[in-house]
Amino acid sequence: MFTRAVIPSRFNGPPTTANGGYTSGLLGTLIGDSAEVTLRKPPPLDRELAVEVVGEGSEQQWRLLDGDLLIASARAAQPDVSIPAPVTFDGALAAEAAYEGFTFHHFPTCFVCGTQREVGDGLRLFTGKVDGRELVAAAWTPEPSVGNDDGYVDPIVVWSALDCPTYFAGRMKGYGRIAVLGRMTATLRTPVRVGAAYSVVAWPIGKDGRKWEGGSAIFSADGELCAFARGLWVEVNP
Repeated sequence: MFTRAVIPSRFNGPPTTANGGYTSGLLGTLIGDSAEVTLRKPPPLDRELAVEVVGEGSEQQWRLLDGDLLIASARAAQPDVSIPAPVTFDGALAAEAAYEGFTFHHFPTCFVCGTQREVGDGLRLFTGKVDGRELVAAAWTPEPSVGNDDGYVDPIVVWSALDCPTYFAGRMKGYGRIAVLGRMTATLRTPVRVGAAYSVVAWPIGKDGRKWEGGSAIFSADGELCAFARGLWVEVNP
């Protein structure tokens, strides 16, 4: 299989490159409900990219290419995480007051977590520490601008929502401030509905040298687990 894809500039992470979660979702949703995506190079915006599938069976791999440059690769896999008890919507809303990004943010225009994105444009997931728990959380009511004609959030955007919270979970433990997403593994279980109330939570998993990991999950207002992920971050030299 060979096809084409473009990541619109709206879905940036850093100002000139794509959000890692969105890029991961672009490939991951082609595979199915669960996938692992490894990011190899900064994903470009507003440029036609190629998507190809190589191999067969358990060795099958999806690849995102900018000409001959490998941007990302993906395979079928499920995230290995222990899901915590949900945080209520009100509890997640209260946690946002502790969001680190309000005082310092490397990428304030990020589609997912940027403080300079307007309501209805960015996701504005401001994950702050939950009192008494080793979690960060944010309330999320998806806007129509991220929905499909069926009234559900674009699954690629659901991947995006699971991305940045894992970074802020690591920051809660003092993991490296300047880091980029290197790998994301996610499972989407239940469609996320536009206009409904959700809690997005994330937690630290561990650190090994310059690499560290965090988990994330999306819960409905009644505590149903809708999606979850594991993110691997790599500290970079500024």
